[in-house]
Amino acid sequence: MKSLLKTRKSKKGLEGAVTALILVIASIIITLVVVGFAFGLFGAFGGTPQVSQVGAGTINSNGVATFQLKSSGTVKIVAAQMVGTTYTAPVNQQLSPGLNNVTLTFDVATNAIQSGSTYTVSLALSDGATVEVSLIAS
Repeated sequence: MKSLLKTRKSKKGLEGAVTALILVIASIIITLVVVGFAFGLFGAFGGTPQVSQVGAGTINSNGVATFQLKSSGTVKIVAAQMVGTTYTAPVNQQLSPGLNNVTLTFDVATNAIQSGSTYTVSLALSDGATVEVSLIAS
């Protein structure tokens, strides 16, 4: 009878220790997840990629534009239009995370691109966002 009571008492103590250990582990996991989201370590799980131009882009008199974009995730450029004009460029280019070299050919009229002028191009992305890039005519 006494041995049965001792066995029950020792199991109760063990159950409390296991419960405390589980709570400590759960607290650590929750803390790591919160810190991860706070510092953007889990950016791949949500949000839209951030896309921005790196450096100056150029466009020549034939309407060929070249520039670099930096992307934080995978997204496609689905449309491009020169702001303030009807000039568009056919595009379906995917951007990968990191630096991406982009070349677009706009269907421009003869002498429409003036050397030394700055042109702005609006890019529509597959996630619904738009990015404007600046091009200097050469």
